[in-house]
Amino acid sequence: MVNQANAPKVTVIDPAAPEKAKLRVAAYARVSSDSADQLNSYLAQVDYYTRHIGENPDWELADIYADEGISGLDTRKRDEFNRMLADCYAGKIDRILVKSMSRFARNTRDSLHFMRELMRLGITIRFEKENIDTGKLSSEQTATIYAAFAQMESTGHSSNMRLSVRMRMEKGIFTPSSMPYGYRLNGLEPEIVPEEAQVVRQIFAAALQGQGHTDITKRLNESGIDRGHGRERWHCSMVSYILSNRFYTGDSDWQKTCATDTLPFKQVKNRGQKPRYQVEDDHPGIIDRENFQRVQELIAARKERFYRGSTPSDSVYTGHIFCGHCGCACRKKVTRGMVHWVCNRRNDSKELCPIPQIPEAVLTAATLRLHNKLALHAAELLQPLLDQLRGIRERELRSNQRLSDIDKEIANISGQNLVLIRLKSKGCIDPALALSQADGLGRRLRDLRRLHRKVLEAADGDEQIQTTEAMLDYLEGAQWQTEVTPELFENLVERITVVSAEVVKFRLLNGLELVERLV
Repeated sequence: MVNQANAPKVTVIDPAAPEKAKLRVAAYARVSSDSADQLNSYLAQVDYYTRHIGENPDWELADIYADEGISGLDTRKRDEFNRMLADCYAGKIDRILVKSMSRFARNTRDSLHFMRELMRLGITIRFEKENIDTGKLSSEQTATIYAAFAQMESTGHSSNMRLSVRMRMEKGIFTPSSMPYGYRLNGLEPEIVPEEAQVVRQIFAAALQGQGHTDITKRLNESGIDRGHGRERWHCSMVSYILSNRFYTGDSDWQKTCATDTLPFKQVKNRGQKPRYQVEDDHPGIIDRENFQRVQELIAARKERFYRGSTPSDSVYTGHIFCGHCGCACRKKVTRGMVHWVCNRRNDSKELCPIPQIPEAVLTAATLRLHNKLALHAAELLQPLLDQLRGIRERELRSNQRLSDIDKEIANISGQNLVLIRLKSKGCIDPALALSQADGLGRRLRDLRRLHRKVLEAADGDEQIQTTEAMLDYLEGAQWQTEVTPELFENLVERITVVSAEVVKFRLLNGLELVERLV
């Protein structure tokens, strides 16, 4: 038993109040204007959110994400938005501030999708204009209404943009965003590329001499002529496009394609649903109008000749049919008034090749079945392939060293910008100096993002992807065919392989192979 007189003295020190963790708050801004004051607007938003977050003692600035000059319609094109999402998944953000729903996403589906996803991660979003806080939202109904309004706003904005474009077309002052082979943009004016213009003249000269698209394409590839943008091989569809494009005469034909009026906006062929605009002497021509018209007449006459089948020696199949056993080209053969196609080796001797001759009528039936199937089901047959090719390309881009270097520099400068913002918010740096440095960093970020998009656009020029897109475009307007025409081979089929007496294999221009039975 302890003697009370000798008991130790105990001093109780009360525990400190637990430190309240600060919310890591980020801000997302998007400047969609194309005005020269865009950067100032961006800096103003950065400054506003820095001060706003810094004034709340319970908040800590996580980062500020800002996309400049990019539409909100497609989130895939918003690099900073996607970086913010990645940081959310990495657990770096607790709360996001956004000026309005229209800045966040401009269609209802995306708005709700990302709100639900962030709420699942425990991240709240504050939309200042609409006074909506997802952390206090009892129902998604309010958010749905405002998201729908944002979508209407986007649709209205797009309508205004289209109206502006149409007015410029009507006044004859419209400038397309891209130029055909042989031209480039010098500011807002089309300018002839001399070396490419010479190739265009060669193509028209060959057509005037009676050469078909296939022969012209073959000669271009044999000569090793570059088709522009680093693409090496030529296709009949490209030659066909050049020979039919009135732009080379110095005249313009605007709005041959047009955008749909409802979301999701999609470019479709203009088949009379909207006006077209033809402008004479709009830019320097490469081909004179007389020769251009002569080429159109020759092409039309050639089509008519094939449609009639008036010349026995001519055939749309020539150069396109090959033997599946020995790889030899097949030749046309008339036996007892019936047209057949036979392997050149078998034609010399039946012992050299087991593949029998195929009646042209049977081959035509199989070719037409293939065309009409594709015309009816192009989306089901070709769109999955296009999506797959784009996915492969995207994975290739991720491993692209140049893109990786650009991304690293963007991340580095974004980090510097964040440090600068934090120093300014704590009064550790002169505001004027901070503004100057932020301006320099902002400009560098803008240049890097432009470079990033240019590299992406260059990579998007993948030949197989472009060919598949061109095939889908051709099939979109294709009619039910009752005759095999040269256009079918120029725009769709590269070669036909006779596998057996019962089966043929079609290789399309994009490399896809489809099998048809001979009946």
